[in-house]
Amino acid sequence: MCTKTNRSDYQQVVAIILLTICSIALVTAQQTNSSISNPSATQRLSRQKRVAIFNGQGVVKWVASIAHPVKQADKTQSFWWFYNVQGQWIPTTIPIYWWSFWNTTAFVSTAREWRKDMQTSLRSDETRSWIYDAIETGMEQLDNDNGATCLLRGICEISQTPFEKGNVFAEILNAVLIPTLDNVAEKYLRARDAGNGGADCRKTYGDCSQKIWNWITKVTRSPF
Repeated sequence: MCTKTNRSDYQQVVAIILLTICSIALVTAQQTNSSISNPSATQRLSRQKRVAIFNGQGVVKWVASIAHPVKQADKTQSFWWFYNVQGQWIPTTIPIYWWSFWNTTAFVSTAREWRKDMQTSLRSDETRSWIYDAIETGMEQLDNDNGATCLLRGICEISQTPFEKGNVFAEILNAVLIPTLDNVAEKYLRARDAGNGGADCRKTYGDCSQKIWNWITKVTRSPF
């Protein structure tokens, strides 16, 4: 009896030791795996929503077709005419979501290209150019050397500080002397941009005749 009891106790001790060794091995393996996957001990797993994006092959196809039957003597057969128009494109590998489409750089660059193409396709403003030429011709008759420069100074000054919308005369001057589109000569656009940028128009266009400028100032201050 004593021998059987000792043997059973020995088996229980061995079983407990084996279970302890296995538990230690499992804990060590888990710690090793966690340290490999997470180098930083303070880093935590993110539980944010994850989305799988399909990035495989495929095409996007648009199809429009019209079909009509052709009469046949044999009623067991049928013959049809088809008119088919289709277009297919390779989908982009970068997903564009509808809620962020308007804020993407792709849309901004596309809109910028559209605006650039529209500006280049604009026809020259012949009426505005003719008015500028007439004003320059009149100023050159008053001062042959520096009369035309006063028009550029006027565009710069009015672009920087437009006339107050008090009467029709002020509205006409603002409309004529501030180019709204880039469809006139480059020198007028530079004068407009200089005024919008806050440049010193007097120094920028210092060649303007002071006599002509005083006359222009006097005319614009006259009541109408």
